[in-house]
Amino acid sequence: MAKADIFVFSDDVQYTKQSYVNRVELLLGSKSGHLTLPVQKGNDQRIADKLYVRDEATLRKIQKTLTLNLAGLPNFFEIAPVIAEFEKAYLNCVTVADLNIHMISHIASLLGIGTPTYRGTALGLDAFKSNERLIRRCRLFRSEIYLCGRGADDYQDEELFKSEHIELRKVSYAIGQAAIGEDIKYSVLHAIAKCGIAPLRKTLADYHLESCRK
Repeated sequence: MAKADIFVFSDDVQYTKQSYVNRVELLLGSKSGHLTLPVQKGNDQRIADKLYVRDEATLRKIQKTLTLNLAGLPNFFEIAPVIAEFEKAYLNCVTVADLNIHMISHIASLLGIGTPTYRGTALGLDAFKSNERLIRRCRLFRSEIYLCGRGADDYQDEELFKSEHIELRKVSYAIGQAAIGEDIKYSVLHAIAKCGIAPLRKTLADYHLESCRK
């Protein structure tokens, strides 16, 4: 998101099980593990339609997991307001997409990321599949570059993008690695609790200044 001019939340794609749509990786005690948001059965056609489990016990379990496993980090006090924001969003949202987008936008704001965002479901491209939908997005926003993350190699057709004169550019994760090293694989909450919001904001700001000079 920090590298993009426009960021689209892909809530218009199919929900997939055992993905990072509803879980994050955390350091649980001394080992890596996953904190998962339980979801209801059905409504798997789009992430925008997927409902999560909303009950007091689930909310308290998530809060407890975050608190117990992040409390030992030096800037945990900066996480407490984020957990409080999650509690409000958890109770007010209904779908996985709504909750994710709310929290990602909230954390992006804390980190000084002001990239304009759109929801895929608002773009009217549901009739198009996979690569064609991505290309249509680029056309819609008059973009000649599409940034793709790790894990996209299996379904993105580089030759198709080339034929459409759109550069398929793979995202470098150097910013995150410079800020938090190998802990980049963990949730951004881990990064905030470890490094603090101000240093992370400075890393992102310095990156943008350096990019402008090049």
